[in-house]
Amino acid sequence: MKNSTLSRRAMLKGAGGACLALPLLDIMGGCNADLASKPQQFRGGGGVPKRFVVFWTPNGTIMQHWRPSGSESSFTLPRILQPLDPHKQDIVVLDGIDELSAYKGPGDAHQKGTGQSLTATELQEGDFPGDGGKSAGWADGISVDQAIADVVGDQTKFRSLEFGVYVYGANVGSRISYRGPAQPIPPENDPTAAFSRIFADLESDPEAQMRRIAERKIVLDAVAADYQRLVKKVGAADRIKLEAHLAAVRDIEMRLETGVSIGGACEPPMLGEVADPLKVANIPKTGKLQMDLLAMALACDLTRVASIMWTNSATAKPFPWLNIPEGHHELAHRGDGDLDAQEKLTVINTWYCEQFAYLIEKLKSIPEGDGTVLDNTLLIWVNEHQKGNDHDRHEIPYVIAGKAGGAVKTGRWLQVPGDRAHNDLWSGCMNVMGIEAKTFGNPTYCQSPLALG
Repeated sequence: MKNSTLSRRAMLKGAGGACLALPLLDIMGGCNADLASKPQQFRGGGGVPKRFVVFWTPNGTIMQHWRPSGSESSFTLPRILQPLDPHKQDIVVLDGIDELSAYKGPGDAHQKGTGQSLTATELQEGDFPGDGGKSAGWADGISVDQAIADVVGDQTKFRSLEFGVYVYGANVGSRISYRGPAQPIPPENDPTAAFSRIFADLESDPEAQMRRIAERKIVLDAVAADYQRLVKKVGAADRIKLEAHLAAVRDIEMRLETGVSIGGACEPPMLGEVADPLKVANIPKTGKLQMDLLAMALACDLTRVASIMWTNSATAKPFPWLNIPEGHHELAHRGDGDLDAQEKLTVINTWYCEQFAYLIEKLKSIPEGDGTVLDNTLLIWVNEHQKGNDHDRHEIPYVIAGKAGGAVKTGRWLQVPGDRAHNDLWSGCMNVMGIEAKTFGNPTYCQSPLALG
């Protein structure tokens, strides 16, 4: 082949306007292999797919009741993390990671802590009002969940799913996922709407489903002639990549054509009567429904990337089901000497831990391959701060659950020394998911990917 090149935006084109995007090929000048052409690296043992899930909560924690005691492999969970004791061998308590980028750029502490939770890069300038006369725009980079979805999202019906629990407004404090700079993805707060979107094909009557199938075109058939012309131009390595890419597309098309099979672990949850998700008192019911939907979406392989955001940054909402009438944000800003506030914040964070444990249990209860869905998932609990009353973003309280197909070593209290940015955590998570990444977010804060295996 003589100096042939191909645009990185090239597509296969066919009759009826059908188009199919191509993977990164050597002929395009991309000698670093296309990750999507190597699906095995995104799978655990037995070829089961890996998943990545974010569980996000606001306003920091009470570290004296969060931090374990003991050693890395022999540790005791404190009061806040006690709900995780039955799952101790399935978790990594990650201690010592700093959100260093969130000390820089526009915005107040809550705007930075939320917008940079998953992006690890500074916010843009903007008009969202914050405390102390400060303001900010959206985050200025892609979030880690979406970076992972960019690689594995074409393998499933939904590239990612974003769930919310009483997340209100449209501002930097109510978004954690970003497709790119200033491209926030709103979470879905309504379990009924989420159910209809995710499981409509599974619940429709056979006649309606057949109509949908008939309306879908098999794209590869439409672009077959263009493919035959292209394959003659590329080298052997590109041919392997191209064939693997087309095989993956064909697999998706066949699943769209036949629908997701009901039975086994894939059973859409029964919603029943759904309580109003716009009422604060219904947050516990809404949250459980959203976690049920998330778990089943993974079990049915409708997505491999998901997040659930519990209320907003700096939320003023109370916790009536815990007999706490004050707002979370107001309590978090009281001093360390306010023992009543410290106790209520401990109760709130313990409750959030119970919800995290519920999601772990849901994923553990779904058999898959030689283990469970949890075994093939990287689930991480993220907070916007370490401590609320001084907006400390050092030593953010992270908890990881699941082995990601054997790539994560669990049953540990992992203490990370020195100033280690959460950029390294996210590049480490990408590596665990099978995606080569040396840095993530703003490279200024990166050292090297955090080893989780």
